[in-house]
Amino acid sequence: MHRTGGRAMALMALMTSAAVQAETPQVFGFARAGVSASDAPTSWHEGGWGRYLADEDDASIDIEAQFALLWEPSLEWRLFAQALVRGNAAGRGEHAGLVEAYAERTMFFGNDQRLRLRAGQFFLPTSREAVDPLWQSRYTLGLSALNSWIAEEARPIGLDLSWRSPVESAREWELAATGVIGNDSSGALLAWRGFAQHDRLSVLGEVLPLPALDSLSDDGAFGHQRDDGTKPFGPDLDGRTGYAWRARYGDPHRFRVLATVSDNRGDRGLHRGEYAWRTRYALLGGEWQPGEHWMLAGEWIDGDSGMGLRTGPHVDLDFSAAYLLASWAPDDQWRWSARIERFDIIDRDGSAEDNSDDGHALTLSLLHGFASDWRAGLEWVHGDSMHAATAAGTSGDTGGDLWRVELRRGF
Repeated sequence: MHRTGGRAMALMALMTSAAVQAETPQVFGFARAGVSASDAPTSWHEGGWGRYLADEDDASIDIEAQFALLWEPSLEWRLFAQALVRGNAAGRGEHAGLVEAYAERTMFFGNDQRLRLRAGQFFLPTSREAVDPLWQSRYTLGLSALNSWIAEEARPIGLDLSWRSPVESAREWELAATGVIGNDSSGALLAWRGFAQHDRLSVLGEVLPLPALDSLSDDGAFGHQRDDGTKPFGPDLDGRTGYAWRARYGDPHRFRVLATVSDNRGDRGLHRGEYAWRTRYALLGGEWQPGEHWMLAGEWIDGDSGMGLRTGPHVDLDFSAAYLLASWAPDDQWRWSARIERFDIIDRDGSAEDNSDDGHALTLSLLHGFASDWRAGLEWVHGDSMHAATAAGTSGDTGGDLWRVELRRGF
């Protein structure tokens, strides 16, 4: 097992030992096995340009288990840790590691208003797809390009303070602020590879591959960057604290709207073989349940990212992505969903390779739950996309069709 995976397992064992001394914690998760096939170019996860984990060279056989430990010794305190083990037959990166780990303290005030302080590594609660436990999509097997990027590169390490309305309020609201460290390289995958489409969660300390670009070669403009790829989550690089602000409002049973603004405040410099990218974005999301069996959801993100001093080799880009999703669940067993999405990246620096990226996709998904803890899924994705920096002499097409089947059991 890789060193990062060992640290994750050690942390889980330590938390479990501490929890048992007080009271029995909740342990839950799922195991899944699936097969994906695609006519897309070589996967980005193999150093290519294809946006999926499967490609025209090989089908992807995915075996994964995710598990979590939740300990709530009182109404005020909550400890949570999530880890995974995956056995992909192909692909780079860690095969085990830590996804989230945090401690949470809730303070109750008059009229059941709540102030919550969370410390650790965690997802910001922005996604309107990944609303099930362990940051899993309720509606599809794969995530949109927007949330695939969140899964890869946008998971703060820091402190989160939120003020929430009473639980029984007719209208719910939340205001929150987050201090962010350890997410300095966020933006590297967008710049060098573009958006991708999958449901793969990066783990703490994992290094993800980058394409074989001239500017990243030893003699290139950014040749001092580490050769093995980019590390989305790890020790802070530049000693600067970023921030995020968010707000949520809605009817708990009918609709929600959310707004988030984030700036990691990277200094754009090179630190120990990694650039601290300055990545900023605004994200709007919402969901509406027009009837008992229907759910409509969508998100839009708009931001910019860059690294390097502007007096020398540097990268600057604007990025945006959006999706709309409709889901119909006629009963407790079946769910049909469709998602349309659009994404693009505009190269603003005019140096090195052209990092422009553009695409759209359609996803159709069928999920079937049975025997209490089991779920089967079938999904088709059609993507039409181009990336300007693909090798000369190629069409630049990075999309294609993806077929995926999966069997999952929760525990």
